Amino acid sequence: MKIATSIHKTKQENQITIREAEPEDATQLIECAKSYLKNGFIPLTESEFKPTIKEREEWIKDFINNENSLLLVAESHGTIIGNIDLTAQKRKMLNHTVHVGMGIHQDWQNQGIGALMINTIKEWSTKNPAIEVLWLQTFSNNIGAIHLYKKFGFIENGRQNKFIKTENGEYIDNVIMTLNL
Repeated sequence: MKIATSIHKTKQENQITIREAEPEDATQLIECAKSYLKNGFIPLTESEFKPTIKEREEWIKDFINNENSLLLVAESHGTIIGNIDLTAQKRKMLNHTVHVGMGIHQDWQNQGIGALMINTIKEWSTKNPAIEVLWLQTFSNNIGAIHLYKKFGFIENGRQNKFIKTENGEYIDNVIMTLNL
């Protein structure tokens, strides 16, 4: 199921376009991810993140070819500044659920872009009869993200204590949240 491109304004009145990702976005998606990996709220280190452009193109194509998955980008003046993805589960007993992943470029955080993207995927998901549950994982110290997800109806379903161990040896709980549609 396709989604229409939409134009929005951030809290600072910057114009943002939200659209489906295309294979040609691979390079910009890599650069955007490198930025948001620096904030330490994704369980992947900068040194581990080394996709090739071809690998990212294939990753994008997987979303395009799966009708219950979706990869959106947020862009400003032609530059990708964030992305959100819904990954459909392949196991029959779980294929009514989709995993949500999101990242916003460091320079564009706290401007309402995450809210715009979550609202977009929530609307798209409610129109897709195969999707019943959105779920995600977030770090327990990512208070802003937890607040944002709760604002859109996600509830905390569980917590894995000391599940994440940072490079400096600090333990962080993994918070599991779901939204039943």
